[in-house]
Amino acid sequence: MTPARLIATLLPAALLLNGCAGDPPRHARHDAPPHRADHAQPAVPLQVQAFERLGRRVVLTRTAATASAGQPVVVYLPGLGQPSEAGQRWHAAWAAAGYAVLSVQPLEADAAAWRSELSRTGEFRELGQLHHGEVAQRDRLGMLARLLDALRTSAPTAQLDWHHAVLAGYDTGAQTVLDWPAGGWQPQGVIAISPPPMQPATRVPVLVITSDVDGDPLGLIKDPAERRRGFDALAPGNAWLLSLPGVSHAGLSGTQVSEDWAAQDQHKALAMGGMARGRGGDGGRGPGGGAGVARGPRSGSATEAAQANLEAGLTLSSAFLDAQLRGTALPANAMLTAR
Repeated sequence: MTPARLIATLLPAALLLNGCAGDPPRHARHDAPPHRADHAQPAVPLQVQAFERLGRRVVLTRTAATASAGQPVVVYLPGLGQPSEAGQRWHAAWAAAGYAVLSVQPLEADAAAWRSELSRTGEFRELGQLHHGEVAQRDRLGMLARLLDALRTSAPTAQLDWHHAVLAGYDTGAQTVLDWPAGGWQPQGVIAISPPPMQPATRVPVLVITSDVDGDPLGLIKDPAERRRGFDALAPGNAWLLSLPGVSHAGLSGTQVSEDWAAQDQHKALAMGGMARGRGGDGGRGPGGGAGVARGPRSGSATEAAQANLEAGLTLSSAFLDAQLRGTALPANAMLTAR
């Protein structure tokens, strides 16, 4: 079974999430909930457990076949405007590979970004500068340190194998895991998905995941290539860059779409096609000659995020976990660059 097909069977067993509030740019809305669990029973069901630590919601994902007290750990930090449950496609892939995946959004301000005054007034660039700024990053790192201490010392996660653990994150989460300071408890590796341009502080092995179209809906990054600056600044022999062709920033979130969001996307696409026909235009046909409503979901939509081809990312990020936590060899791949 391929990773993509495996994830398709695993995801319906995940927790149902609340819909996103607020009104971010349409290509920034990548925190939609998963499909309802009303399809065929998954071949490898996920065990999903939610609990609170230090006032923050933590979601533990693993499979019944791999659940054990001494299981190696992946701690995942979602991106701006996302709840702790976001990134289900990454969670499912890593859980299927035998890891206990703990997902947590350290700051309530990050989770509530799309409900903020800056979001309501459309000041998205300023919102991005605020949440990617030094003060927010310091608060995020401090809260993450306290959360990790609590997770390592209290049930139901204290009995996991914290000597074999990786920090992973997307967007602001990627910025945070790359900034994890030396000294004290250290992970055995870091996975940074769609990070901002930065000088990493971490000294452990790093996998950076981005793409040739990994843009910035908030307008802070002009060129997707800027996202690899952190990789270029890492020590040789300790870093890998995975470039997934054609996967948008929203797609890299790994967040599954709800049926309601998919219907909303389809409704808007049909409406736009109807408007084009009403104006006596080309019937919704784009430069390629195909009907606009038949070209798939609108750019950056929740549907696009859920349909993004992440198979190589799911497979190779799991292989990176195996390399750092189990001592296996990281396979060669044309999309994977070693530094």
